[in-house]
Amino acid sequence: MPDTSQILCQICALPAHGNHFGAVSCRACSAFFRRSILEKNAENFKCLRGNNTCEVKLAGKFYCKKCRLKRCYETGMDPKYFQLDRDKIKPRQIPKTVATLVGRPSYIVHCAPPEHNSKKGILDVSYLIVKAHNCLDFPPQMFNKNLTILEKMQCANEFLDSFENLTNSEMLTKIPMMQYPVINKQFFLHFWELDFLKTAKWLSFLDGFYSLPRGVQMQILMSTWHLRARLHRLSQTAKLRKSEDIGKNDFMMSKNSCLDLKTCQLDVSWCTDYPNEQIQFFLENSDDWVHNEVVDLIVELNPSEIEMTFMTCQFCFHYAGKREQGHILSVMEKYLDLISNDLHRYYQDKGIRNYTERVTKMMKINNWLQKIIWEKRWKRELAEKFDIFHLHFSHPEMFYDCC
Repeated sequence: MPDTSQILCQICALPAHGNHFGAVSCRACSAFFRRSILEKNAENFKCLRGNNTCEVKLAGKFYCKKCRLKRCYETGMDPKYFQLDRDKIKPRQIPKTVATLVGRPSYIVHCAPPEHNSKKGILDVSYLIVKAHNCLDFPPQMFNKNLTILEKMQCANEFLDSFENLTNSEMLTKIPMMQYPVINKQFFLHFWELDFLKTAKWLSFLDGFYSLPRGVQMQILMSTWHLRARLHRLSQTAKLRKSEDIGKNDFMMSKNSCLDLKTCQLDVSWCTDYPNEQIQFFLENSDDWVHNEVVDLIVELNPSEIEMTFMTCQFCFHYAGKREQGHILSVMEKYLDLISNDLHRYYQDKGIRNYTERVTKMMKINNWLQKIIWEKRWKRELAEKFDIFHLHFSHPEMFYDCC
């Protein structure tokens, strides 16, 4: 390596220290250039001779600041090479740490808290299990035995919608749209029950489902109820946004109720002692609820009722098989083959030969939602490790990947 003491500063001709701000210079000249620019003193510099031609004196002395700064620029120094973000700035606030979040010192933060400090409550949802059994005890009687699985599941969707007894257009003229101002415990309990029982009745329309053991039926139900509800609401939101019956910030919850995601408040005081702003990382935000990209894809696809039914079945059956494995996986794979054949027959009856692009778009939507579920799973596991929520469910398998 060359001896750096033999390399001279391009400004003052003294031994150089290295490359500073684009020119080979000594520490003194580099500090002068940085200080002149940052402190904005250059505007007050005046040439001692008045002609901007001052030269360096003996021993590197440069008495004229203006000419010295001019020399810095001529040799290639540039303020764009300043690294301001490395300055040591004292923080005004103590940063949030895991210790401050969980309320335990850092040296015991990884230790389990004493049992007597636990304030976890149990939310008993066994009444929903009883109601679901009642739904599954009485499967529907289909008058047309020649219907395909997709057609029967479409009938299930129409049957569930008939409880509202109003079409979307009638709803908007006869009943004003209700908006939930707060998402609280009553909100969750109401829609958990509604979605769970609707999915139980929806599954009862599935060919061969009634012949499965009741334990298998309940496993499938507990795996899929929140998936069917989420995709159904995304579909309804996309449909009404396309017709401009609701705003871009609205998310449908039922036929005559929605959420304004910009104004509604989330109340989690019933399941945690931490304020929302401290545990926002673990909570669902508006993007988690709506997935606006997914809504836009559904609007662009504009699926028919059969296509939307296929998407719902594929989403639920694929997830249930991957989650439960074993016998349920083989059952779900059979259903996936059957609905794929039904979709092919549907396109043939409609005279649509090249439908690959539409199927690709449908699978893109489902895969996107599946990816979101997997990405959120580690947050839930992390929240359990740090006891963020003080609530246990009587049937935790029912809420796995749900929230």
